[in-house]
Amino acid sequence: MPGFVREHLRPLAGSAGLHLLLLAVFAGAALHWTSSQPPVDLAIEGYVVDSAPSDRPATKSRRIEPAPPPQVENRPPPEPSTEDLESRRAEEAAAVERAARQQREAERRAEREAAEERQRAADALEAKRMAAAEEAKRLMAEQEARRKAAEEEAKRKAEAEEAKRKADAKAQAEREAALQRKLAAEEEAGALVSSGVMDEYRSVLSQAIERNWIRPPSARAGLKCTLFVTQAPGGTVMDVALGDCNGDAAVRESIKNAVFRASPLPAPRDPRAFERRLEIVFKPTE
Repeated sequence: MPGFVREHLRPLAGSAGLHLLLLAVFAGAALHWTSSQPPVDLAIEGYVVDSAPSDRPATKSRRIEPAPPPQVENRPPPEPSTEDLESRRAEEAAAVERAARQQREAERRAEREAAEERQRAADALEAKRMAAAEEAKRLMAEQEARRKAAEEEAKRKAEAEEAKRKADAKAQAEREAALQRKLAAEEEAGALVSSGVMDEYRSVLSQAIERNWIRPPSARAGLKCTLFVTQAPGGTVMDVALGDCNGDAAVRESIKNAVFRASPLPAPRDPRAFERRLEIVFKPTE
């Protein structure tokens, strides 16, 4: 009910104004009809007072009688003419028409304002609906993004764990293979040592170096030097380093030169005895 009154307040106010305007027109017409009554004269009684002092006794002033009112024939007001009646009716009709027009304009204005208000309310409701839809869409997008991110993270962790597992397995396999190779090499080296091939090979190398050695004058009996020789496949000497040696600088330098002059070094009788890095104890004959 309050919503109905608020929506139709302007039409109700316009209707009330129209009724008040019609009452004012009728009251004005009635006042015009009764305004031709004759005036009423009032009698005035007064006294004259002399303000100056006097020894004569005060006398009452003479009463002034008002003039009698003129005799007016009490006749009924004249009947209005047809033209006056038509004019009054036209004025009243015009007033009614103006009031009705104003009423219609007020109602149309109220209808427009009510329609605009309804449109604004509808627009606001639509805006809220669209905002709610956008918010729901945004929340769904965020949830989907979080879900995808969680899936990607789980997938990444699984792949990382799988890669680590494979890497660990590969490293373990490589360690086991290296261990197997080392054991095989040790077994082979042990077999070569036990067969005397390695000793024979080092003896051949020592003899080749001694054949190319130019003994310096400072060399003394009991000379013993440990040589670390690096050779390429085919026996080409790449590097020579001396370890413990009881010779002087000239002796040491002559031994290194002898190793390089002996290059390429002789190959072992058994190819399995070939080593890229050799440790040779050089003890020249007296």
